[in-house]
This record gives sequence, structure tokens and C-alpha cells, in this order.
Amino acid sequence: MPPASPPSLAIPRPETLRRFALGSVKPAGSRRSGFAASGSSRQLFSLGLLRWLAAVLLAQLATAAPPPVALRFESPVGEPLQTELFAEARDRSFWQTNSVEGLSRSALPWFALWLGDAKPGTAPLAGTYSLVGAQLRFRPSLPLLPGLTYTARLERPGLSLRAEHRTAAPAPAAAPKLLAIYPSTDRLPANHLKFYLVFSEPMESGVFLNYCRLVDARGKPVEAPFRETELWSPDGRRLTLWFHPGRQKTGVNLNVEFGPVLVEGGDYRLVIDGRWPSARGVPLGGDVTKAFRAVSPLHEQLTTNSWQLQAPAAGARDALRVAFPHPLDWATLHRQLRVMQAADAVAGIITVEPGEQAWRFVPERAWTAGPHVLRVGTAIEDQAGNSLARPFEVNLQRRVPSSMPAEVDLSFVVR
Repeated sequence: MPPASPPSLAIPRPETLRRFALGSVKPAGSRRSGFAASGSSRQLFSLGLLRWLAAVLLAQLATAAPPPVALRFESPVGEPLQTELFAEARDRSFWQTNSVEGLSRSALPWFALWLGDAKPGTAPLAGTYSLVGAQLRFRPSLPLLPGLTYTARLERPGLSLRAEHRTAAPAPAAAPKLLAIYPSTDRLPANHLKFYLVFSEPMESGVFLNYCRLVDARGKPVEAPFRETELWSPDGRRLTLWFHPGRQKTGVNLNVEFGPVLVEGGDYRLVIDGRWPSARGVPLGGDVTKAFRAVSPLHEQLTTNSWQLQAPAAGARDALRVAFPHPLDWATLHRQLRVMQAADAVAGIITVEPGEQAWRFVPERAWTAGPHVLRVGTAIEDQAGNSLARPFEVNLQRRVPSSMPAEVDLSFVVR
């Protein structure tokens, strides 16, 4: 078999190669004028010829000139979406004959980056161009999006380059959490009114009735237990979930027709469906359940007569603690109590103890000796909606309760 020829060697025409492989062309060095190879000889000769042709082609490819420009993508460490596109020439002279001026103003620049495939009629990404040395750089105006493919294209006379770049898929979004359900106690009055659902982030609104249900001890859903009004806190993280007042108030139409939501002595479960999505569209991921028993209803107007105040000592930041004879409404405990000294409000932190039967206040600064006041808004409620101002249910056949001021003061002395 002859050795591989240099790359400049011309490749024989196909007909000559075919005749050569079949033995009708006399190989070099043969003294026979009518050379006719046997079948096995022809196969070996053809195999050698193919190897020779492969060597010639590989030699030509090895010496072929690389493209004058190479495309590459580059991102800063730790910022994979701040990606830039580079067209790097072997030397700056390439850009002298391929002006980069006007690239930013062109509707279809000859060097650009597309989201997806660079199809005709689609617009490339907006961005800025700069030339530093032999590198032409394109910086997109906005970060790239995660989990998508981008296509770079450079088109010049006699040169067409394309390159793809796929950004990393986004990290799985953390699921929202239902941090707490108030009341926290597992014994609620049969005429209980409100739950408070506290989430780690804003949830999808307008759909709470699809994801909240109440079931009895047998797992049977309680029919239409909730008020349809949706009440969210300003930050969208706390939902006030009402039992329907018309079901819970004795003697009104819904209470008579459908009965109360809760029956004294019954066991129930409030179920929050794990499919409820956050405002970002990520579901909770698992059902959250609060089990409780319905106990004796509360019908009396709230009073402060049995409240117990434990006054703190002067010179320290010990808590003022107020204990109640039965649990109060979690939300109004945060809104309707404040500490005063003379005409000034004392700054501090409020906490409600588990079970909502005690309230604590820790001042920002040490207590000063002297008289203080716990100022109580009369809108504060118990778990059945009875407030200092009035009971939730008013029997018109009895004496109407006397009106109350908006606030009442309970005095204590810091010594």
C-alpha cells in the first residue's frame, strides 16, 4: 500500500479509483500487462486504498484554517445569570474590516444573542456592545432567565457562526409554611367565632374556601361553616377565618335553619389543604390540621374584674404580666392593650402566652418607679366575640347593656 501523500496531493477521480479497486488499472511495479486480482486480493487492495484516502482527507482537515472568530459565553463567579457573550478574533484587524459601529442601533445586528433559536423575524436581546483589543463583547440589558437556552449568532460575508448557552435550572422554590393557627388551645367554646392563620409569606387570595374545611369526629365535613368574607392582614400573611356569625348566633335564621357550626362536646378538625398555593404559586405541600373540642359556650359580656396584674420592679426590664380567667382573642390582645406612664405610652414588646390566657409586656428601657396604667380598648374580645363594650349576642327582652367608653384604665404601681 502506498504511503499517505501530502495534503496537496490531488485525489483521483472516482472512475479511476473504481477501476483501480477492481484491478483493471495496473498497480505500480507490476510486470503483468493483464493483471487480474483474485477476490481476496481485491478486498485487501480496496481496504488499503480506503485507508490511504482517509489519511489524505485527515491531513487536509488538519491543515485547514480555523475560523477567524470564536464565540464564547462568560459569567462572573456566583452570578450565572449575569452572562456576557464574546466574539474573540485572532487579532484586532478583523474588526477593522467588520465595523462594530451601529450594532446597538441595528434592528437586526450581525452579532447578537437570542432567547431560544435565532429564527427569522424574532428580535434579539437588547444590550450594549464594546470592543476591547480583539474581543467584541455583548452585555445583555437584563440578567438571563434560569433554565432556558440562548443562541448567539455572528453573520459576516463568508462567515456564519452560531453557539448555544443553557442557563442552569432554577433552584426548587421553598414551600410556604403555615406557621401558626390561633387560638392555640384545643378547647374552644361552642360559639367560637374566629381562627387566625399565620403564613410565612403571602398566599393566593380569593380561594381560601377551596382550601379550608371543618370536619367532625367521623371525618364528615361540616356544611358551609365559614363566612365567605376574606380578611387578610396588610402584609398578606395572616388570614382571619370566621365561622359564619349567622350560624353561631343563637336564634337567627341560619342558626335555626342549619344549626350551629359546633355542637358542645363534639370533636372537630380544622384542615388546611396542602395544595393551597402561595402568591408565588408554590403549594404548602402537606395538609395542616388543628384538632379541638367544643366546650361550653360563652355568652356574657367581657369584664376586667377578674384580671390579675403582676407589677414589675423598678430599675429592671421584667415583664408586666396580665392573666385572664379564660382565653381571649389572640388578635385583639395585640391591638387593644398598651402601657402608659402619665400621658406617655411606654415603648416595649408584647407577647401573648400559649393558650391566650395571659399577656406580657417587656419595656424597651428599665421601669421607672411610680404609678402606671394598663389602657384597655373596650373592643377587646374573648373567643366568642364578647367584648368589654357589649356581648356578642344581645337579648332584646333583657335590659340593654350600658354603653362603655372606648378605653378603660387599670392602674398599677412600679416600686
